[in-house]
Amino acid sequence: APVVPNTFTPNNDGINDVWNIKYLDSYPNVIVEVFNRYGERMYYSVGYTAPWDGRYKGAELPVGTYYYIISPGSGRDKIAGPITIIR
Repeated sequence: APVVPNTFTPNNDGINDVWNIKYLDSYPNVIVEVFNRYGERMYYSVGYTAPWDGRYKGAELPVGTYYYIISPGSGRDKIAGPITIIR
């Protein structure tokens, strides 16, 4: 099963700069979505070959809590929860 961290620190120090979800490569058709508190989608990916860097349309998102939905596909249950950006 995927291991989903609840925080990451995209501050370009080379440590924990992207949202690295372990074991997600086992699900090639996985859909990963991240929403802000207003329900606006900030990130969308089919497959997760490049981990999210905390940006939306090239701009750094503000520090705070966002909400993810991961749809692994293949009949597996969706995974959802909070993800916090810390800088």
